[in-house]
Amino acid sequence: MRLALILNVVDPLIGGVLIMGHRGTGKSTAVRALADLLPHVQVVSDCPYGCDPKDEGHLCAECAEKTALGMKLTSHSATVAVVELPLGATEDRVCGTIDIERALNEGRKVFEPGLLARANRGFLYIDEVNLLEDHLVDLLLDVAATGWNKVERESVSVEHPARFVLIGSGNPEEGELRPQLLDRFGLQVEVATENDLEHRVAILERREGYDRDPESFRSSFASQTEQLRRQMTKARASFTKVKVERELLRNIARLCADLKVDGHRGELTIMRAARALAAFESRKRVTEGDVKRVAGMALRHRLRRDVLEETASSDRIDQALKALIPDTPTLAKAADRSVDNVISKGGQGQNGDPEKVDRDARHRSSLPSAFDKVSAELPSPPAIANSSIKDQLNYTGPQRGHQRRSYSRRGKSPRGSSAAGKLRGRYTRAVNFKTVGSIIALAATLRALACSGASARGNSKGALTPIVPYALRYKLFKHKQGCLYIFAIDTSGSMAAQRIARAKGAILTLLRQSYLNRDHVAIVTFRGKAASVSLEPSRSILRARRVLESLHMGGGTPLAAGLTCTIDLLRRVRDKHGDAVVLLFTDGRANVSLGKNGTQTIENEVELLSAEMNKIGAGVVVVDTQRGFESTHETEQLARVLHARFVKLGAL
Repeated sequence: MRLALILNVVDPLIGGVLIMGHRGTGKSTAVRALADLLPHVQVVSDCPYGCDPKDEGHLCAECAEKTALGMKLTSHSATVAVVELPLGATEDRVCGTIDIERALNEGRKVFEPGLLARANRGFLYIDEVNLLEDHLVDLLLDVAATGWNKVERESVSVEHPARFVLIGSGNPEEGELRPQLLDRFGLQVEVATENDLEHRVAILERREGYDRDPESFRSSFASQTEQLRRQMTKARASFTKVKVERELLRNIARLCADLKVDGHRGELTIMRAARALAAFESRKRVTEGDVKRVAGMALRHRLRRDVLEETASSDRIDQALKALIPDTPTLAKAADRSVDNVISKGGQGQNGDPEKVDRDARHRSSLPSAFDKVSAELPSPPAIANSSIKDQLNYTGPQRGHQRRSYSRRGKSPRGSSAAGKLRGRYTRAVNFKTVGSIIALAATLRALACSGASARGNSKGALTPIVPYALRYKLFKHKQGCLYIFAIDTSGSMAAQRIARAKGAILTLLRQSYLNRDHVAIVTFRGKAASVSLEPSRSILRARRVLESLHMGGGTPLAAGLTCTIDLLRRVRDKHGDAVVLLFTDGRANVSLGKNGTQTIENEVELLSAEMNKIGAGVVVVDTQRGFESTHETEQLARVLHARFVKLGAL
């Protein structure tokens, strides 16, 4: 992780780094700490975009105009910016919008730069990047491809440079990235929880030392921090002079061709990262060892793989590298060198003091080197235990009184729908009607006031003139909204091994389609006398697959309990998600009642629950898991009672 961050500081054209791994492993801490190590750069004074006075090809409009007139651009030294993009940021906050204060006070249309302007020539960090809204992802893709942010909104037309290093972090269990955004990251690293006892103790001691006295903790590492900063600054100034032999370029290209990597970003990233690594270690030529040390980070996320795989394994990359670049003692020695050793030796190669090297290494900690190989596959969580919720034997019928908006009409296809009116997504246009929680569109309101002849300026006493109600305009948001699929799975004893295996195969096929449509999936299982939510609504297809693989079978078929659990889940999440579809996988042989004393039959319970499901408005599909020659009488009858669509497993 640290190696990938340092290489992007040396050469920003590498394209950033994506850090994925377990929660609480220091991903965000490492990125935020990078700000203290970044070298100073020259920026044009009073320029909101921090233009480089020596780079005339990437100047903003104002700086370019001054240069064209022969004016000299004054500059000063400033630190490279690290800007964090919050998940809840609006589009106008990211790309910029009209300056409302100056519009009200001066009556002028002035552009107010956003986060992309602040990140120009710096780093843009997105924590939990896999949860970023799709409309912001589209915006970042456009800017990352061109290096310019073009704003055409609210009668403002502005174009300004926005070249930044994109850094993202996240937990893969919380959802996957879109392939287009994933390919934009130059390097990808994975961080797993440390399992060595001594290393875990060292982490505790460091964290406790920092919490007790942060300033003293920083000062204890001040000399090493300054040494690393100088080394990065030197490498940043000299990496363009590092040579890459043509034969080595052929090996890099052959490696990507053998692995069938789409596009050419893979070999470009390997070349740039290997050159940056050689410059950081004060060498003037890229070696085969440099290529081997960066190839995994550059290609792992670019390999073609099934979306249901845990992660792209580095085994294929290692095998291809061994075929092209056989291991030699020299290369093995180079690959074992770490950032810590380079820093402790002051960049002096093998001439450093061995005792000082060992002493400094012990002082820093025994944590593993940043160059150590990171496992390509995250460990799977333990198998889901048997359902432990209380038996729902006290059920007295559907709850009444709380009527809410339904998800969708029966028979409506929810796939890929777009929801408008909620306070999330892309601001599309201004409207003159108000809904609950509406946000005033100030620019549109000002234009409406100007057209109506009303004035928003103050009167003689300095008070603002009240705005006429008909001039108010409100923002209308629109966002792409997937569907919520709830897989209610019968895991009773009657679902023999062959039936549940066939059901899992069908569900995995549906999960692949859900990934492409950015849908959410949830899993409810029922067996014995109870039901439980095995997976809360999530876009992580990997988590859904793990739940399916760890299902436990046996016991009776509490169909009513499964429907009750599904209804409770829908009530909890329906305000957050749009359309919902329940896919009930069962053989229809219900034999466990909800009634405490058996006062209600199973048929009566299902009829009552069907009425409740109809009130919520979720679509229901009954999937018969039996084989073709078996009778479908029970499942067809269940579908009629639930007013649901009936399909055989093969047809699904």
